[in-house]
Amino acid sequence: MRALCLPFFALLLLLVNTGAQAIVLVAAELPPYVIRSQQGAPSGMAIEVMEEAARRLKEPLTIELMPLARALIEVTHRKDVLLIPPVRSSRREHLFYWVAPIIDEEFVIVSDRQFHPKALKSSDLKNLDVGVLRYSFGQHLLKQRIGIRGETVADEQLNAHKLHRGRIDAWVAAWNVILYAQQQDKRSSQQLVRGEVLMNTQLFLAAHKDFPFKQAQRWQAVIDEMRRDGSLTRIIRQYNYQVPE
Repeated sequence: MRALCLPFFALLLLLVNTGAQAIVLVAAELPPYVIRSQQGAPSGMAIEVMEEAARRLKEPLTIELMPLARALIEVTHRKDVLLIPPVRSSRREHLFYWVAPIIDEEFVIVSDRQFHPKALKSSDLKNLDVGVLRYSFGQHLLKQRIGIRGETVADEQLNAHKLHRGRIDAWVAAWNVILYAQQQDKRSSQQLVRGEVLMNTQLFLAAHKDFPFKQAQRWQAVIDEMRRDGSLTRIIRQYNYQVPE
């Protein structure tokens, strides 16, 4: 009798141990791509894209929300997690496995119409106070292209507030981030003057450089499928996303 029971228990253990393991997604808090909710789960363009991708792959998704700087460091030490939404750049190229592009974006200079009604160029910035998010790609662009560090903040909404108050002359960030922060600060986008576009780029789904290749291919394939069938566009346009010009 004992011998007859052994195959049953072995099968039971197999079923228990092969349950789907949740994929951990490290989400860098950067509205409107990743938005911290006052209550409940985080939201945002990139979050919704990843939730739909996980649904299609039939894989549970665990989201770990954290500040941008910490998220970038965290994923360099954890081989089994995914990351959204870093910008791919030469400086970061060797740090991550770049799984798939998610969102097209552009980094621009903006000013407040009240203080600088003329569109600013990169050559104007050396003599101005420029606001930028700490550890962001915008800060990297300022240093690389213009040779200045800028006045850094931990939240882009602070830059919207400072620009309106005249405490900074210019603001460098991704255009959709600027629009969202302006809205959250209850300011009209009509008050902004768009200056020079510093770079057209893409925000990615990334991972540790040693993330399992076959697993990464599955996520890449499903995001490509979402791009082809139009669902990716439908998700991000719910957030009043503006396509780069």
